[in-house]
Amino acid sequence: MRMFRRTNRRNMGAAAEIQNEKKKLRAAMLAARRNLTASYREKAGRVMIERLCATEWFQQADALFLYASMPDEVPLYPLMARCLAAGKRVGLPWITGPGSMDVVNLPAMDALVPGKFGIQTVDPARRTILPADSIDLIIVPGAAFDDAGNRLGLGAGYYDRFMAERAPQAHRVALAFECQMAARIPVEPHDQRVDCVITEKRMVSDEIWR
Repeated sequence: MRMFRRTNRRNMGAAAEIQNEKKKLRAAMLAARRNLTASYREKAGRVMIERLCATEWFQQADALFLYASMPDEVPLYPLMARCLAAGKRVGLPWITGPGSMDVVNLPAMDALVPGKFGIQTVDPARRTILPADSIDLIIVPGAAFDDAGNRLGLGAGYYDRFMAERAPQAHRVALAFECQMAARIPVEPHDQRVDCVITEKRMVSDEIWR
């Protein structure tokens, strides 16, 4: 019994250490992202979107799961419009409860309305569900990434659970500024990797680390 207790304490200590590492790295990376100018974000975002649209993953995708970007994130509204113009289905996250997320269909750009915390969302009057098992490509948000495809999210675990349980079939791509690339992301068993990271300077795909 004492051995089990000691092992449990060691495991708890290791988990706490990883959580502390994540917290510090998250704060540093989000601060670096906030320090970018709006014009830099816009130009870098255009480069990333062009790189994404040149991939077979994007070209062959019928349904994409995007997110309504905040001012300090890679601007995704041009990508939404481009997808809709190409006849692709676009889904946006809809938080349905603690740790639970669904995907709602974006029928048109004019269906976006301000939601909680000022984040754009689909007008409730025009809201329909986009089935998770129909999603071909997920654009995954995050605070930081590394060259092995590891991702550091914002700490709530919505995307880790969704990718693992609801849409394991979908390709996962992150659009991130180069300043968000870390030498190493501390990971736990539940953390989900992405297949590709696209920055304004390069593209790191799963072909490198498979």
